[in-house]
Amino acid sequence: MVRFLPFLISLVLSVYALFSCIQTPDEDVPHLPKLVWIVLIVFVPFVGPIVWLLMSRTQGGGGREAVVRPSRPVGRPPAPDDDPDFLKSLDRYRDPRTTVKPPEPEDPKNPKSTAKDDDSPSENDEGTA
Repeated sequence: MVRFLPFLISLVLSVYALFSCIQTPDEDVPHLPKLVWIVLIVFVPFVGPIVWLLMSRTQGGGGREAVVRPSRPVGRPPAPDDDPDFLKSLDRYRDPRTTVKPPEPEDPKNPKSTAKDDDSPSENDEGTA
């Protein structure tokens, strides 16, 4: 079993380096054409794959642009019970028969909305009755 270990390591290293070389864009292949690298990886065991891996890593992807990731939101989103837009969207699901509406505030400029509009008799109504 131990005598097959160098062959197995060489095979795994060659397959990894071969797939890496094939997937690399042509403009990012270091120093040699891609076809020459493939021949070196396949026909020169150990040395070909190791040289490819070292050369492709040291180039550092100079032709590649850095991937810009969107930044995470700074603040946490509000909880649903704190979000006024969410609470307004729930109004359409409420049953109007069970919803209690708050009383409307009285307008001091409007004389019709005063307390004299009750059914109780006023001072002017005493003489006419």
